[in-house]
Amino acid sequence: MSKKHLLLAFSVAFLSGASLMSCDSKKENKAEEVQEQKEDVIEAQQEGDTAEVRDEQKELDSARKDYREAVKDSVKDARN
Repeated sequence: MSKKHLLLAFSVAFLSGASLMSCDSKKENKAEEVQEQKEDVIEAQQEGDTAEVRDEQKELDSARKDYREAVKDSVKDARN
């Protein structure tokens, strides 16, 4: 195997690995966002402000939706 072929093989392997890692970190970031929003909802509930609870719950629902989409995308990418 020539040096060019070997270098090309390593490059492709590195880019593939980097691509997979970026997808995982995207999921992890979305999961952390969901956790933070959940904590915000709990804090608002403890404070007893119903308007704030509704707002925080909407943000939590949005974060959960984003997380589900990130998971779907990563599964779709893994299958290809």
